Amino acid sequence: MRRIVSRELLDDEDGHLEPKDLEAVLDDIWRINRWFGGVSGTSQLLKRICLREELRAVRVLDVGAGDGRLAACLCGRLAGDGVRAEFFVVDRSFSHLSSRRLPPGAPPRVVADVLDLPFREGSFDVVMCNLFLHHFSGDPARRLLRVLMKSAKRAVLINDLDRRWLPYAFIRYFPFIARSLVARLDGAASVHQAYTPGEMAALAAEAGIANLEMIKLPFFRTGLILWKTGNEKVHGGDTP
Repeated sequence: MRRIVSRELLDDEDGHLEPKDLEAVLDDIWRINRWFGGVSGTSQLLKRICLREELRAVRVLDVGAGDGRLAACLCGRLAGDGVRAEFFVVDRSFSHLSSRRLPPGAPPRVVADVLDLPFREGSFDVVMCNLFLHHFSGDPARRLLRVLMKSAKRAVLINDLDRRWLPYAFIRYFPFIARSLVARLDGAASVHQAYTPGEMAALAAEAGIANLEMIKLPFFRTGLILWKTGNEKVHGGDTP
């Protein structure tokens, strides 16, 4: 399956979707994350980092966070594992972050361009993104990885799709997964422009990042951890 870069409808600036349509898309994205690897895969990767770094408290930045529901859920998951987590979420769209679906006590939200984050170097133990890397290609993609690494003290965590025909067909043609037409079209475009594990590793190498761990996740996802410490380079790990 050849990688095809395209602009997704949700990438457009505020005002291109009616509020009710935007809420429907965000609900679909949360449904996909909740049941198809966003919550489970990212939770596993976060626990992997906390175990290796022996963290009982962790400060996490979620970039390209949409409405922030994933971060709110992960905070509770980590608390259940005895890890005190402090999350912050960043998205460039105010309309995404102002969703009425956020639970009480949701993480602080910041509107910013991910390539120009308003944080000091090493401000967070972990910087993460979910279903976000595939929106970038070439120089912007390499710059994104460098910016994320600069903001992280210990590791960058990436959870993204693996480009295959089966997930493309599921998201495009099965409305029980994504009920909104916009979500189905954007989801199909996401799969089509997602990176394979080998391409993700090559992109990290081009960005000058040597210490990485590639992890196969369920539901046709790939986990990538970019380590700030240690000298090992590991490929093809399994989920813990």
